[in-house]
Amino acid sequence: MKQNLLAPYIKTGFPYFREISKLPEWLVPGAAEVVSQLGDESLLELVEPLGLTGEIQSCLTQSASADKLPVGEWRETIERWSAVHQVVPVTMALLRAREKVEAMERRGVFGINSTSVVCSLVTIAFAIFIPNGGKILDRLAVVLGGNPTEPAELLNRYVTALVSDDKDTLSRVEECIQRDQMWTTWFARFSNCALAFPYLPRVIGVSPVPSSALIQLLATMIKEVTDADCSRDNAN
Repeated sequence: MKQNLLAPYIKTGFPYFREISKLPEWLVPGAAEVVSQLGDESLLELVEPLGLTGEIQSCLTQSASADKLPVGEWRETIERWSAVHQVVPVTMALLRAREKVEAMERRGVFGINSTSVVCSLVTIAFAIFIPNGGKILDRLAVVLGGNPTEPAELLNRYVTALVSDDKDTLSRVEECIQRDQMWTTWFARFSNCALAFPYLPRVIGVSPVPSSALIQLLATMIKEVTDADCSRDNAN
C-alpha cells in the first residue's frame, strides 16, 4: 500500500463530507489535525478489528493522490454512502449524551463505571457507519427497546437509562457489547489511541453553540465597535 495516503484522503475529502452530510462548521473543527496526527498506520490499526483494513488498503493501492480526484467524484461517492444522513443526528445525540454524563459527574451521582459508559456510547454511535455494524445494533435495540436503524434514538434511550439509574438495562447493554469480540477489541484500541493522543481534540469550536440570533447580535456589536473606532479616528 502507498504510504501516507489515507490521512491526506480523509483531509481532502472532509470538506465535501461536511457539506453533503450537513455537518455544521463549528462541529469537530479539528478533524483534519487529528487525522494528520494519527497518520496512516494508526488509522488502519484502529479500524482493523472492524474488518475494514483490507478493503481500505486495496482501494488506496489502486488510487491516485487525493488532490487529483475531481470534485464531482468526491461528491458522488459521498452521496452514495447510505449512512451519510446519520452523521448529524448521531453526532448531536452523542454530544447531548456527553453533556448529560458530565453533568452527572459534576453532581456526584454517576453510579456506573465510566469506561463502560463510554464504550456503550461510542459503540452505539459508530456501529451504523460500519458495513456489518447492524448486527450489534440489532441486539442493542432489543435491550433498549428502540429501532436499530435509528442509532440517535438508541443513544437517547441509553442516556435515559443512565439518568434513571436503570442498572438492569445498563448491565445488559454492557454484556451485549462484551460478548462481541469485534467491538470489544475495537474499543480497546480506540481507548488506547485516545489516551495516547498528545492533546485534547476540539469537538465544538464555539461553546455554547451560538444561535442565529446570537450570531446576529455579535455581528451587530462588532460593527458598532468598528464604526465607533472609525469615528474617533476621523475626529482626530
